[in-house]
Amino acid sequence: MMTIKGLDAILKVGNTFLTFKDKKPLTLLFIDWYENLVGIREHYEPTLKPKYIRCPGTDVCPLCHVNPGKYPNLKIKLRVYDPLDNKIKLVSLAKTHIQKLHTDFNLYMIDPTKDFVTISRSGTGANDTTYSAKPYYYTSVDEEPILRKPDFNEIEMLDISTYITSHSPGEIQEFMNAASTIYNLQQAQFQCSSPTLSLTTEGFDEKEPLRTTNHKLPF
Repeated sequence: MMTIKGLDAILKVGNTFLTFKDKKPLTLLFIDWYENLVGIREHYEPTLKPKYIRCPGTDVCPLCHVNPGKYPNLKIKLRVYDPLDNKIKLVSLAKTHIQKLHTDFNLYMIDPTKDFVTISRSGTGANDTTYSAKPYYYTSVDEEPILRKPDFNEIEMLDISTYITSHSPGEIQEFMNAASTIYNLQQAQFQCSSPTLSLTTEGFDEKEPLRTTNHKLPF
């Protein structure tokens, strides 16, 4: 487990990840690109905490074992500099999105690690989302701030190692067990509060076993 110490560090946790929104371009300077890009396969399981599980390999991963037909997706992790917050943030993109950005960078002959680029997202779903990139040009419209390259010696560099290290099989099993426990507790609370579970003794054969249905998670 990764621990976080200090007020400043704790307050920064929510600002670590950068999420692109539909039709809301962001201007960034890439820290990682070319040979520095790292990909890792992830499971997305909304019932688990965390929802994104970094797969340790199909041969040892508990999620792969219970869902052999659900292969983890390849996600590329990279760091970018957000000039509006003056912080280094983490971006997670699919391989197809990385390929599209790479094509645009080549088209405009820009190096995203040396010059600011404007990244735009179109779409909101997993299947209709696309990304595009273009060079950043300063304009004086709407009092847009002048973006300047930072001195990275004065900015705290985000440690990406945590986000590109697989969860261990034991950790994943603990996530699954915790989700199963919560689910069972919720079901028990629902059954206790449900009016349909009130049984009358009239016409009830005490010798006949009560039939119940056990709802289980798919793992």
